[in-house]
Parts: sequence; C-alpha cells; structure tokens
Amino acid sequence: MRTKTRLEVLGLCLGMTASLGAAPLVAEPQYETPFFLGVQTHFVQGWRHEFLDLLPDLGATVLRDELSWPGIEAVPGRYFFRGDRTSYLARAIDMGLDPMILFTDTNSLYDDGMTPFSSEGQAAMAAYVTEIIAEYSPALRRIEIGNEFNSADFVSGPFTEDRPRYFSAMLRAVHEAVKDAHPDTEILCTGTHSVAIGFFRALFENGVLVHCDAISLHLYNDQPELVATELGRLHSLMEEFGRVLPIYVTEFGKWFDHPDDAPDFMLKMVAQMGEAGVAGAWWYALLDQPFWPNMGLYLPETREPMPAADSFRLLQETLLPLGRPRQIGAGANDQIYAFGDPIRAIVAWGAPANLETEGVTQFLDARGRTLSAVTELSDTPVVFLGEDLDVRVTRDQQVTNVHYGFAQSPWEYYAVRPDGSISELDYIDWEWSSFLGDPNLRPLLVSHDWISGVMFNERPYYAIERFIAPATGEYQVTARWYNPEHTDEDGADIKVMHNDIVLAEGIVAAQDFSFGPTTLSLAVGDRIDFAVGPNEYPGGDAVRREITIHHP
Repeated sequence: MRTKTRLEVLGLCLGMTASLGAAPLVAEPQYETPFFLGVQTHFVQGWRHEFLDLLPDLGATVLRDELSWPGIEAVPGRYFFRGDRTSYLARAIDMGLDPMILFTDTNSLYDDGMTPFSSEGQAAMAAYVTEIIAEYSPALRRIEIGNEFNSADFVSGPFTEDRPRYFSAMLRAVHEAVKDAHPDTEILCTGTHSVAIGFFRALFENGVLVHCDAISLHLYNDQPELVATELGRLHSLMEEFGRVLPIYVTEFGKWFDHPDDAPDFMLKMVAQMGEAGVAGAWWYALLDQPFWPNMGLYLPETREPMPAADSFRLLQETLLPLGRPRQIGAGANDQIYAFGDPIRAIVAWGAPANLETEGVTQFLDARGRTLSAVTELSDTPVVFLGEDLDVRVTRDQQVTNVHYGFAQSPWEYYAVRPDGSISELDYIDWEWSSFLGDPNLRPLLVSHDWISGVMFNERPYYAIERFIAPATGEYQVTARWYNPEHTDEDGADIKVMHNDIVLAEGIVAAQDFSFGPTTLSLAVGDRIDFAVGPNEYPGGDAVRREITIHHP
C-alpha cells in the first residue's frame, strides 16, 4: 500500500455498468464456500511477536505477511530460516494460524538487486519461493506473487519497461517450480492496486491467467457501494480470455479522517465483497501505523482495540459464521445483505426510506453495540439479528442520486465541446480504476467520486451528468459540489440546466456551490444537465458532488 497522488486519486474511480443505463453488472459468486476475513500484519518489518496474540482475541485465523529474501538467501542457493524476521512465521503456525506469504522483494545476488527480470533472476526467485513452501509445509498452503506492480513505486530496473511481460515471465517461472514440487499450493497473482481493468487486460494478454490459481488485488475505495460492479467487470474480462479465476482482496481499507469512520466502511465492504463472490479479504492492518492513520485494529503502543476491531469481531463471531452475505435489496438504493438460510442476520443501509422488520431480536450498529428499534434506512449501516428475518422498504417518492445510482438509468454521461457538440462518455480503462471519459479529452472524467472538465487552448470542455425524467410530474432536486482539498486555484464552473435552459451557475474553489432544494415540473424525457467545467484557467477543475432527486 502507498499514498496516492492527487492525479491518481482522480483516476481511482469505481466501476460502472456494462452499458450505461442498463442494469448494473455484478460479479457472479465464484465460491459456494464461505467468505473469510483475514488481517494484514508486518512482522517481517520488525513488529514484536507479542502482537500475534491479538489475532485470537479478534477471532482472526488468517494473516498476510512477508519474508525477507536477502535475509534467507545471503549465499546463492543456500537458505537460512532462523533469522529474526522469519521466527514470527513458525510461531504463527504453532498457534494454529493460517498464514499467506507475499513474495515481492528483491535480492542483490540477482539482477543487481532490481526486480527480477532475467531468466536467471526469475529462476532464483522461483527456487526461493519453493524452498519457503517446503520449509513451512503443510501449514503454508497459500502464497501471493506481486504487490501493486501497476504502480511504478514497487518495481525497478528493466522490469519497469514492460511490466506485464516481465511479470508474466516471473509468474510462469514461479508457477512451474511450485506446482512441480507442491501441486496443492494456491498461487495468488498480481496484488494489483484497485480493479485496474487496463492493467489486467495487458496481464491477461501476456498469459498471466495460465500461471495463477487466483487473482488478487487491493481495494482502497473512497466509497464501497460499487465494489461488486467493479469486480463484475473483472469477472467479464476473465471470461473474455477464457479462464475465470477466484478473486481475493489481499488488502482493503481507507485513509479515515477519524477511527470512528472505520466500522461502517468495513461492514459495507465485506457485504459488497461477499456478494461479489470474493473468496477472502485481508483488512489493512492489525496495528495502526503513522503513515496510514485510523486504519488499524489496535494501537501499537497500548494494544488498545480501535473501533474497527469491534466490527472485525462482529463479522468473525456473529455474521460470517452464518455464511456468505447475499444482496436481497430491490435495487441500488437498498443495500441490504442477508446472512444465513433462513435469514438470521441482515446488514442494511441505503438511500433514505422507511423500514419495516419482522423477526428481529436485536438491532446493532457496525461495532456490535445495541440500538433501539431502527425504522429508517440511511447511509449508516445497521445490523439486524433474529430468526426468519424479513425487511421491507417503503418510500413516499422515488429517490435517484449519484451515490447509489451512479452510471445506471436514468443517468447518462456526456462531454460538451466549446462549439456545443456533445459526445457520449464511455469507459477509459488504464493502469488504475476505470472512469467514464473520452480518450481525446483526458483528463476530463466522471467517476463515482469525482467529476472534472478540462481546458484545451484556453477553451472549456464540460463533463455532464444528465438525468432523464422517467415520468411526468414534480421533481425535487438538491445538489452540492465541493472540493475537499480547498484548492487555491480558480476552481470549477458548475451549471445546472433544464433542457438547455440554465437554471443556476456557480464556482467551486475554496467554497462549495449548492443548488436547491428546488422543485421542477418535468415531462417524461426532459433533461436535467449537471455540468462541470473549468473556470477561467485550468487547474482545480475536479470536484466531488452530491445530487439527489425525489420524483414520482
């Protein structure tokens, strides 16, 4: 994991539907086996072994960590397993824990310490991996090769010139050596940051699917609600190449402003990933760390549990033992996930609505704390426990917003050029998360998190989110655009239009711009365009937004 630059953040967008306006594409569940939840550790980086004792307290049995290749193979072909940075693994195995070891480091003995690129260097890596498995067999049954190689931060040397080709060669060498000696070992491949469809396509074109037992990736989404859709696109891409592998999320989390924000996020992510067929996922991380604040399960200085630890324990002890979560909500607005058959637990959140429940014996928050009876659906997830549970959602009006309904009907997406011509936006797949855009107008984009216009030759190009009225009647519109970075640049220009008539216009820079609540009389097929473009100068043109429309 690493810090993302602002430019990368603008591109780390959530996935969209297969064809805009169609029903959302979601990943087909790939496993009938239960979803499991693990935790990332960093004992190879010097964590004290006593922190292993925290895992049983969480109900955690699965951990992900590394070993030091230079520390184990200081002399070519000779392996030493008694170093300080390896002893944690033997202890974890003695405790009955299930470790997965990531292999991503280098060794100065081979390829001058750069990412192994030569056949000799990759053969040496394959031999090292095989020796590790032999040393810790049969407890070490799952390994991972690669860590965020779609980022330039984790590779070096000639490997950087063609990462998909060199990575495929590395995986081939490891796969052949490991499967020859340890055929039952499960090999997870890529550890890619985000659902980077463009990077995955390049990997698959280089044959990676043949050299792996599963695909692994990292999810650090700002918002969880479209995770299943993103993973659905990856599933379809594997189908295109003729081999669909299980998916593991070997790191997930978020840079939280406050540790109290972590529990809701964790519950939502697990519900989404479980529904999408993810085989297992590892929370990042066991301990809170200075560079990744508010993400840990425990404070390292005091071993005091953080709020996320309560959610982890709730999932491990109460929810996941009932089985894989499955979506039972009627649509994107109703994020309702059931556990058990018959249903004995439900996690629910979504667009505002009234809730009626039957069979509930307990209402809990995301930390497992008791609540009074919950009668309204909101953005905050709630847990219902009971027997033969039933939940009904009712609304006085339909609700459409860009948070839950992004890239689904009745939304459409366009770019508007200075001459007034428009073009429909489509997927831009690249080395990070996909977004809606035009290949000739980058960095104009629309994503679940961001929207940005662009300026070329001092002329503005606008990105438009278009709402198409599905019925005749009164529509109440509320919207806000804002820049969380409070840029000093001149900002983005916002326009709200009804059938090309401008209703409101404003600037977002250090200040927000809001529209409504405003009631509009619309006929079926009428358009409301929410346009974002540059102000007088390029820069600071990307903004976040909240748009909610109540309608018949």
